[in-house]
Amino acid sequence: MAKTVIIIGAGWAGLPLAHKLLKYTVPKMPDLKVVLVSPNSHFFWNVAATRGIIPGEIADEDLFIPIAPVFEKYGETNFEFVLGAATGISPSLNSINVGMTDGTQRTLAYDQLVIASGSRIKSNLPFKLLQSHNETISAWHDLQTKVGNASSIVIAGAGPTGIEVAGELGAKYGRKKKITLIASQPEFLPDASPSVQSTIMKDLKKLGVNTMMGTKVKDATQSQITSKWTIETSGAPNSTIEADLYLPLHGVVVNTSFVPEDLLDKSGNLNLQGDFRVAGTSNIWGIGDVGNLEPKQVTVTDAQIIHLANALDTVLTTSNSITPYKKMDKTMIFVSMGRSHATGQIGNWTLWGFMVNYVKGRKLFMDTAKGYVGGEHLRHAKM
Repeated sequence: MAKTVIIIGAGWAGLPLAHKLLKYTVPKMPDLKVVLVSPNSHFFWNVAATRGIIPGEIADEDLFIPIAPVFEKYGETNFEFVLGAATGISPSLNSINVGMTDGTQRTLAYDQLVIASGSRIKSNLPFKLLQSHNETISAWHDLQTKVGNASSIVIAGAGPTGIEVAGELGAKYGRKKKITLIASQPEFLPDASPSVQSTIMKDLKKLGVNTMMGTKVKDATQSQITSKWTIETSGAPNSTIEADLYLPLHGVVVNTSFVPEDLLDKSGNLNLQGDFRVAGTSNIWGIGDVGNLEPKQVTVTDAQIIHLANALDTVLTTSNSITPYKKMDKTMIFVSMGRSHATGQIGNWTLWGFMVNYVKGRKLFMDTAKGYVGGEHLRHAKM
């Protein structure tokens, strides 16, 4: 009997999961159809966005890779790419509603549903995909122009993205532009070792980046006349900073507005069981940033994809029980600040900067992007 698996989201988790099912489950179940739903026609290699915001550093075609062509090899019988945004789920009817990019509406039926709709930055800066490729690329070019024109840039939020943006800008512009990084914590990356924290501080200083530790942004306003930003901080009474460009890179919002509230936890994440099934359901699953099992970082996606692909294969082709998922139990940090400065940590081991720089900092994995999107391999594992 024909079965349909719908995957909502064609990002870091959803797209390779579709490849896995088409490569390994379809041969066992020739009448299986995989439907990939996304409002974005292109995959965004946003691990390189921290350098890509600098004009001329990375070409658009290397950052934004068309999705539809990489699935043509599977044929229309077993695969469909639906260009639209999920607007609702009806678990009792095993169906989803999709607002198509052409303005029409579709209702799609599923046997198994995977929600992999990812997350966005609270400020909607285009370091993650926006509602469509056209919207993302327009915002991306606008941001590149602003970075190029700005003499002073303030970055708020000292997570890995904020640190890497500050490092890339410092590496490119040195002291030609005033780069300031505001961190709400008294140290960088609280889960990192003191050695990693110290290295980040030293490297940013070498790159000419000003750091404001233990400081929060209370308010940020942009002048309609000059376009300059006035940023009020918690540092000292009436402490303000003026800048040509302000980049708030703190706060992640999961894309679950279309999901029934009873499937979510208090923070808006999918409420997942240990096998990635949504609690209270038998055929709805979650993977990637939308879930609440693991940190929202790309380093965990390989293991999640492999587990869920195997779980779906088991459910669809056998009556066997699903092998429990083993969550990542060690700290993994890889931070690059330009092409020459980097640091990292695996478990309790601090990595030499040159090692992280060689693996990540030189190319930001750009040389693996097309193979990942094309279904040839995962980030650090075989497809």
